[in-house]
Amino acid sequence: MNLSLLKLHTKTIVLLTLFFTSLIMYTFSLGALKPIKLIDWFDVLGEGCINLMIMVWIFFTMISRPKGKVTHLLISGLAIMQLSMMLDFLDEFIHYPQASAWISTIESLPAPIGMIMMSIALYYWHQEQITLNAQLIKKERFYREHSLSDYITGLNSVEYMKNQITREINTNTEEQGFSVIMLDVCKFDTFNRQFGDLQGNKLLREFANLILMNIRDTDLACRFAADRFIILLPHTHQQTAEEIAHQIQASISHLAYKPGRTSQAVYHQFLACIYQYQQGDDYSILIDKLNQNMLQTKLSKIKNLAA
Repeated sequence: MNLSLLKLHTKTIVLLTLFFTSLIMYTFSLGALKPIKLIDWFDVLGEGCINLMIMVWIFFTMISRPKGKVTHLLISGLAIMQLSMMLDFLDEFIHYPQASAWISTIESLPAPIGMIMMSIALYYWHQEQITLNAQLIKKERFYREHSLSDYITGLNSVEYMKNQITREINTNTEEQGFSVIMLDVCKFDTFNRQFGDLQGNKLLREFANLILMNIRDTDLACRFAADRFIILLPHTHQQTAEEIAHQIQASISHLAYKPGRTSQAVYHQFLACIYQYQQGDDYSILIDKLNQNMLQTKLSKIKNLAA
């Protein structure tokens, strides 16, 4: 059970607790406790279970959804229904004088209001699901059509990237140009040895998400090797590619990844090299030059650390 979303509803929990505590205190101030022999314990059991179940529904709503219109409507509707059920439950224990008999009269009024709010929330929730399903179908169609994706990161595979770079070479002109970024994870093998392949795969997925967040809609990212990524930037010259590479590196360096249940964050860095397409290059030449540039980048870093 994931309780992380519960923190987002702290204010709501406090308000509900204060409201229902005040309600109980107020109702007891209006009347007096019934003698035990007059209490219908079957009604107490039934109405008590209903109150408990509504609280359970509110709890599961909070741990299942972030804050938002639908969530607020659901919780508000359930809370208003709880108001009716709570008054009905307290009525089993409290005898109200004639002057306070109105509270027994109105105890059933909040329930239909709460049901209406929940119905509206369920309608909006249904609309949410339609949108999400459409996005999933679109994503599924994309992968089915290309069927060339890396199963760990969800990025494009090397083969698909090769086809796209080759296509870019064949259709490119000298005026348009394009650039390619190669990214290499520093000390990824050390991380894998320390925390295992499962955590390594999760970390790669986090890297992939950050890369996708920092590239443009026209750019294309792939997992080139175990700890290496390639990004194709159509109609992009080196200066712009360097800016994007720097943004990705900055984003990765601030990723506080916590393996397993540890609270100790592990930080990583990406080495980046950029190559701008030159007339006459083919895919093999381009990749060879990128690999050479990455090797030089690694050697330069080692020399800087040694110095």
